[in-house]
Amino acid sequence: MYKRELDNCIQSGTLPKSLLLYGEDFSTSAYAKFLAGKIGEKENMLSFYFEEYNYESAKNFISQPSLFGDISLLYIKGNKKIPKKELDTLVGFCEKNVHSYFLYDFSGDDKTAKDMTRSFSKKKKADFVRFFKPNLSEAVGIMSKAAQKMGLEIEPFALQHLFMTQNEDIALSVNELDKLLLLDKKVEAHDIDTHVFGMGAVNMDSFITHLLEGKEIKENLHQLIESGSVDEIRIINAIQAYIVQLMMFRTYITVHGSYDAMEILGFPLPPNLVKTRATQSTKISLVGYQKLLTHLLEAEFQLKTHSNLEKNSFLFATLIKLQSFL
Repeated sequence: MYKRELDNCIQSGTLPKSLLLYGEDFSTSAYAKFLAGKIGEKENMLSFYFEEYNYESAKNFISQPSLFGDISLLYIKGNKKIPKKELDTLVGFCEKNVHSYFLYDFSGDDKTAKDMTRSFSKKKKADFVRFFKPNLSEAVGIMSKAAQKMGLEIEPFALQHLFMTQNEDIALSVNELDKLLLLDKKVEAHDIDTHVFGMGAVNMDSFITHLLEGKEIKENLHQLIESGSVDEIRIINAIQAYIVQLMMFRTYITVHGSYDAMEILGFPLPPNLVKTRATQSTKISLVGYQKLLTHLLEAEFQLKTHSNLEKNSFLFATLIKLQSFL
């Protein structure tokens, strides 16, 4: 099933007896923790983490009928394939035992997970959910809820900036919120640069703005790399995300004749940044966007597949060529 279908099952109280969660690890872990609390108490839960998994212990726990009608939850967190015969048996016991549930939080590769989905058949009162990497708007929403829960006041744009500096890794981004809580004040975008990104006077937004305006970037690029906070691939990814935002602004302006950051991105931006995005977006044609994004994708592929590449020089050459498309 899809994530939204799982949300519906949670709301209606009709969860499968056995459930496999896989894909983006932060989301699987967050949902697994939430579901464990929904299904049963910790006193009636047997948990195995990675190498701890023991089939005989799991089978004995899940197959025993409850004397007092309590829920028994078997929870497994792992990244290696459990043999199909073992999975079929565990799922089968949960199908037959009204008080038994099985929750498998799988953090391994998707190909292995897909092989195991065959054991989680709806005919056996089971199912599986694949979680995908959250987009920018979804990530900001997740981080905003996490910040509210810990009592951290932080601007929406600061959350977006934090997500981008962490290479769009939601787990790393949420972890950084704990550190920002120590500032004991409302967190703004510049605080991310100072306390997380560590770039001093240079931040990614201003660097990309200079890049797209065709200005000299060599010195700022050198500062970014030397800061040790980013590498060549993360810089490419940040530029890609920025250009996609501009393309979203351009499309919205073309359709509506105006712009609204909340409508376009799903979260507000400071007024000066909204105006900058809107102005920049209309200066690039649709063909131009295609050229820019294709060029960046090719550069990312080269950086990831050629270990003998002099990455710093390659990145600089890539960005100079990118400016020629503007």
